[in-house]
Amino acid sequence: MSSITGPVGISVNPSVILVALVTLSTAIVFGLALLPRPSRATITWSAAFGIAMIATYVWVAAMQFDSAPLRAISSGLLVCFEPLLWLGVRFYAGKRPPWLAALAFPMFAPTVLVLFSGSEEYATVFRVVFTAAAVYAGLAAWELFRLRLTTHDVVLPLALVSCAFVVVAVVGLVAGVARIGSAPGDELSMLRDINGVGTVLTSQCASITIVLLARGESLLRTNLVRADQDEFGELRARLRRARGRQENSWSLLDVRLDDPSDLHDASGPAVYAGVVAAFQEHVRQALPASADMIWLAGERAIALLPGSEEAVRHHLRELLAHVSRIDERGTESAVRVSASIGWASVVSTGFDLDALRLDAAAGAEAARERGGDRWERASEVAATLGE
Repeated sequence: MSSITGPVGISVNPSVILVALVTLSTAIVFGLALLPRPSRATITWSAAFGIAMIATYVWVAAMQFDSAPLRAISSGLLVCFEPLLWLGVRFYAGKRPPWLAALAFPMFAPTVLVLFSGSEEYATVFRVVFTAAAVYAGLAAWELFRLRLTTHDVVLPLALVSCAFVVVAVVGLVAGVARIGSAPGDELSMLRDINGVGTVLTSQCASITIVLLARGESLLRTNLVRADQDEFGELRARLRRARGRQENSWSLLDVRLDDPSDLHDASGPAVYAGVVAAFQEHVRQALPASADMIWLAGERAIALLPGSEEAVRHHLRELLAHVSRIDERGTESAVRVSASIGWASVVSTGFDLDALRLDAAAGAEAARERGGDRWERASEVAATLGE
């Protein structure tokens, strides 16, 4: 008879761990974010995870066949995760999608790496590609910190790992330029290890943040009132009727409470809830009865209303004046209450609701960046940027 005289050693290939963890993260995002909450943001994020998962399987094949081109393709696909991640955050924030900037990199990175896969310049080219991906990581972190949430705890995993990505890329670029660190023969191995470890960390942190953003909005945004498809269907139907009758005197407003995080921190949850309730009531009072209004969150509303430009301007002035009087009615808030409003009209944008919402969101964001307590018209913002 034979007996076991010692512990049995188990050796696990690091590539298998990489594949397993990225596949797990992809399944989590698909199952807990995309399927229950399909949107442009979750679709984009899921596409990023799908590409990353495919890249890990290509990586395993490259190790098995010792193929430099396959390793280059895998590395190129892995770094493509960052621009798609940034694009998804832009979608989630309701901002205009930078299609060219986000999609050019996924086509560029794998192609360039494959072309240089067999040359001595591959390490240098990879550092450049990795640094370019870090730019998107930094942009994603910036957008995450700017999300209008009552708490930023849920964005910290992804935002911090994105910042770490930037730091690693900068240090690696400096080390490459100064030719310090590992010996030339070990440089490629080190770069691959960094890419693999970074992929594991980013996928895990990204899956946590994405699921919380997609599934936890009712907990993250105070007094969230979700607009369902039927409510948006009413707005689309009204716009279709207006288009059929050639009625061009329609506008869409994106009304946002300024600095909700500061208000929440300065006032406390109880007082802040009163501020949000007063904000909603003042918005309803300032807009005409003919306006169709949908609350995307307690501190953000979308309003579709008829009227000439002068009439809309009058309602905008009334709305800002109403909101500014909130702190005069006993809310005990240490921060002045104001609003930022984006205005898009069918004359400049057309009758498509999605286009109107994007333009109005851009106007609201511009108003907020210019100090708040004001409104900005989408066409005027675009003209200013064009100059």
